[in-house]
Amino acid sequence: MKSMADRLAGALTVLAGCLALREAWKLYPYHVSLLGGDHVFPAFIGAGLLLCGLWLLAASRGQAHKALVGRNPEEVLARKAAMDEPEVRAAPPLLRRSWPKAGLIPPLLLIYTVLLQSVGYALSTFVASLLLLRLLGGGWRRSGLYALVLTSGLFLVFIEWLHTPFPAGTVWHALRRQ
Repeated sequence: MKSMADRLAGALTVLAGCLALREAWKLYPYHVSLLGGDHVFPAFIGAGLLLCGLWLLAASRGQAHKALVGRNPEEVLARKAAMDEPEVRAAPPLLRRSWPKAGLIPPLLLIYTVLLQSVGYALSTFVASLLLLRLLGGGWRRSGLYALVLTSGLFLVFIEWLHTPFPAGTVWHALRRQ
């Protein structure tokens, strides 16, 4: 069963890589140089996805073949029958515990996008990254430290160095006017 999931993931990754490479090909006529233009990032991402997907496909094929080679037919049938039992197919405890946490990530990111306009970039990014890191299993102190470093680093790169305008937040503008 694992090799089937690996094959499906590999095929989807190869498909995503091909789509990214197609977009890079469509953007290539607007290039400035070979490595300068809008086509470079999609090309690198597409090539990486394509290679990883092919590797996953090759590894899953080897797993399926290795599971059956050198076994007598009775053992292969017994393994297949054992895999059809519901106890074997049940999700492992770690997966059962992580699904509720994983389900909280999309709503948290949606709330972040709403708060970004009203509260501003710095505070909303700090709070969102703090909660995401805490959700992923870090302690409050460590998550807070990493969130502060992440927010400060992104602020430094995008706002100070690249001069990208990020929302300051309507709350801060209202407080400044008073």
